[in-house]
Amino acid sequence: MKCKFSKSAALIFGALAFAAAGCGGGDHHHHHHDDPVDDDTVLVDLQVIDGYLDDAMVFIDMNRNFEWDRNEPRAYANDYGLVHLSVWKEELRSRGDTPLQAIAVSRKGARDYIYDGRDDTGSDIVMSRNIFVNRDMNDGVWYIISPYSTLTDIELSGTSAFNDFQEYRDRLTSIAGEAGASEKTVYDSVDYNVRFRDENDLKTVVAGEVLARKGKLPKSLEELRDLMEAVSRGSDDYDLSECRELAQTIVAQAESDMKDNNKYSGNDLIATIKDVLGKSETEADAKDDEKSDGEKTDGEKTGDEKADQNADEKADEADDAARLLW
Repeated sequence: MKCKFSKSAALIFGALAFAAAGCGGGDHHHHHHDDPVDDDTVLVDLQVIDGYLDDAMVFIDMNRNFEWDRNEPRAYANDYGLVHLSVWKEELRSRGDTPLQAIAVSRKGARDYIYDGRDDTGSDIVMSRNIFVNRDMNDGVWYIISPYSTLTDIELSGTSAFNDFQEYRDRLTSIAGEAGASEKTVYDSVDYNVRFRDENDLKTVVAGEVLARKGKLPKSLEELRDLMEAVSRGSDDYDLSECRELAQTIVAQAESDMKDNNKYSGNDLIATIKDVLGKSETEADAKDDEKSDGEKTDGEKTGDEKADQNADEKADEADDAARLLW
């Protein structure tokens, strides 16, 4: 049975995120689990936010082989995207300073809660997040797995920054800004899927939705692995400028609609997201068609076009012959 948390509780969890970062990194806070805390384990609270992805499978990939193994912590997110996992301290100490990697797998058609609205995901989505844990702590850690953390993992994989708490956090924040999200909201690591009338939270939710819906995130564990390995070999970074522009358009439209509608809801925001992205796709398709028409080869031309071309060529040949005879 899933544990139910109010959205206020989710917000409180998030607000405590960076209360005290200890040696070895991590976001520490006191836990209030019903089950007794085992002194031999560290508790890991995670929240999966695109919107809240209900029933996403979340696991800690201890050996970083990009698949869940039976001895690895795993749980399924509730409808606020929350999961609670625990990791043996002995295993953490054996890993030295290497951070853990949490991975969330959400299937096509999963419930995607955006504020008080609901949509279904249009494709499989795989997201990840580096977790920095103090090996000797007696408390737990809190992290958000998001589109921004996923792109950070992909970009920093294979670099020294990937294993450095502050460098990782700084790059996570800047990637969020490049995508159109609020850098402050992401840096503070709070649950931003609660107050859509807060401009910073709205920007962060919308930008994340755009990244997911524009196909900027992996759709499988294998794709996540390939992307992280490709980037570590020196592939180019993502260009997020298009996504940022789309997010800004959606936010501007949503804020305008809110002024005229006191009952503006999450479902209204979902409709705006779909409308803006749909128009963008239509415009892109029209531009592709125009470009394609201008670049047709002889083999792609229609029968009428070929006939006209042949007639013109024959007329030119006749003119050349007449000039020679003259």
